[in-house]
Amino acid sequence: MYKITISFLMAIWSLVCSGQSDVLNKYLDIQQQRINFNGVVLVAKNNQTLYQINVGKASQELNVPINTGAVFRIASISKQFTATLVALATEEGRLRLDDSLGTFFPELKNTQWRKISLHQLLSHTSGIPHNEGIADYWILKSRLPLSKEQALAEIFAMELLFEPGTEMHYSSPGYLLLACILETIYRQPYAKILEEKILRPLEMHYAGVSHSSKLIPGMVSAYHMLGDSLMVAPYRDFSLMKGSGDLYASAEDLAKWNSSFSTGGMWSESLKKLLFTAHTHNTPNYGYGWFIRPQGRLAYYHGGGTFGCSALSAWYPDEQMSIIILSNVSVLPVDELWSDIEKIVFGEPFELPMIRPTMRMGTAELQKFTGRYMQGQQELDIVLVNDQLYAKLGANPAFEVYPESKLSFFGKKVDVRLTFKSDEEDGITGLEADVKGQKHHFTKK
Repeated sequence: MYKITISFLMAIWSLVCSGQSDVLNKYLDIQQQRINFNGVVLVAKNNQTLYQINVGKASQELNVPINTGAVFRIASISKQFTATLVALATEEGRLRLDDSLGTFFPELKNTQWRKISLHQLLSHTSGIPHNEGIADYWILKSRLPLSKEQALAEIFAMELLFEPGTEMHYSSPGYLLLACILETIYRQPYAKILEEKILRPLEMHYAGVSHSSKLIPGMVSAYHMLGDSLMVAPYRDFSLMKGSGDLYASAEDLAKWNSSFSTGGMWSESLKKLLFTAHTHNTPNYGYGWFIRPQGRLAYYHGGGTFGCSALSAWYPDEQMSIIILSNVSVLPVDELWSDIEKIVFGEPFELPMIRPTMRMGTAELQKFTGRYMQGQQELDIVLVNDQLYAKLGANPAFEVYPESKLSFFGKKVDVRLTFKSDEEDGITGLEADVKGQKHHFTKK
């Protein structure tokens, strides 16, 4: 009877997985057409792969498909590894979380900078700006092969945003400093420390640290979406991304990484407690190297985005499951993809997105929609660049919107529909923004 029950349950589970796999395939096919998703989605449970779906090309130029084992840039998911190495160093007695920057960088003269603690670097509460705080970062510095000393000089030249420990502001340079501190205490390059303490023990054979001149077997080519057009991703040097955004991995290796935090996995309970305790009061919370989503289904996760990379890795401790999304196209809405894939995997109510047809509009027709729209103190700007209409809400990045009828536009990367209002003379007076069923009304100024 027991054997029959097990066989029956396995058959039911196989049918469930088969149905979910079909929906996942349909969903990713739609997203490839809709937003040019190109990459891998992997779902694993108890260190066993449930689904792995490869979509699109590893090389558009050579028409080479993405295969199992393909290697991707993982950008800020790198922070999980740096945080774990720091936590390991504290367990070994090499570091303390209240150690300050002044201990490791005696050349620092600024008293505020000197008192920043490792805890504050790990939890993004140091006050150090993100990359854009570095002078000329995007137009120059991000492209230069800086030495370690030059990179540190650029970071230490920034002004802190607030008194360390009083607020939270996401900061990749803070994690570069952590990587440099690890190199100091172990007297080894960051890549070697990572290899010895994490990659080799977990048999992560297709993961490592990128270098601008390094050829990486299995690495997919990098692309960027500009409007509706796919282009070669702009160049970005890794010298200002040490420990914060310079790792690469396969989806299978990230699944091994997530599973190492399972019950009875590689890490001690005290180390996991350090990483997965909410050290900030923001929503979502941040631990050390991981965002924490406590509401609903508990998830520890991190996204990553850079030129040629859109990525997200989520670990569900209660279910002992992983969802991993890796793409060689920037910049895709990975949060939206994750939310949808999660619903499919866990059997929650879900509707497949629609592929909306676009209509052609001339420059003069598009021009009449441009301007500033207000809802109370909220500002929405509609601008036209090279015959493409963009919407920009407040300080958020601009995104493309496409016409589907005379007065209706929709976003591809952002799930929004804009319905413009006109007067008797065909002048535009306002718009209604429908964001996932919530309607917002703006008046044109």
